[in-house]
Parts: sequence; structure tokens; C-alpha cells
Amino acid sequence: MAEQEYIVLSKPPEGVGEQEYGEWYDGHMREILALPGWVSAQRSVLTLRGSRGDAFAYEYLVRYGIEGDLDLALAALREAVDSGRLYFPEWFPQIRTAGFSVLPATPTVTAEAGAPAVADV
Repeated sequence: MAEQEYIVLSKPPEGVGEQEYGEWYDGHMREILALPGWVSAQRSVLTLRGSRGDAFAYEYLVRYGIEGDLDLALAALREAVDSGRLYFPEWFPQIRTAGFSVLPATPTVTAEAGAPAVADV
């Protein structure tokens, strides 16, 4: 498992189909993985199953694994964007997107075989 995690939520702009968006994003992830510190990526489809309050308007989540210093990896990404080394289609400015660094707030909790359910405690 990577030392750091960075997630990006996104929604393609109107008029950009799932296949076109997916093909671009899959290539975009490979471009990012060529940068220092970026070691893994997985794009997932989000399906809202319930909410309390306003639901967010995103359709995809990309989970990136980063080894080493997060700030240095993000600086390498910024430099690649600013220098034009990464490809962005003409519709890119209309993508709804948000990026987050992820820091665990607790250790990982796992289910134990035979453990009592919360209601049984």
C-alpha cells in the first residue's frame, strides 16, 4: 500500500460521453504515474445510494497512491501541467473536479469472525 493517498472526484461536462471521458482519463492517469512519487491509480464509478443533506454532483473517483513526500509529488504534477507535458482536451475546463489528500483518522477497523454485533453488546 502506498504511503500517501490523493483522491480526485470528477464529473465530465455536458456532451462528453462516458467512453470519451474514460479513454482520456485512463491516459491521463498513465501520464501522472510517469511523474515522481505517483505509484498507483484506480478510477471508480460513484453511485449515490443515499444522502443526508445535499448530495455532491460527482460521478467518478480516482484514488492515487503516492510514495514519499506528498507536497513534492503535487509540485511535480503542477510543473507537468504548467509546462504542457500533460494532454488536456478542449472540454477539460468544464470538468467538475475536486482533489483531496487523505490522512487516516483511525487505524483500519476489520470485522472479526464471531464478534458480537453492536446491538448485542
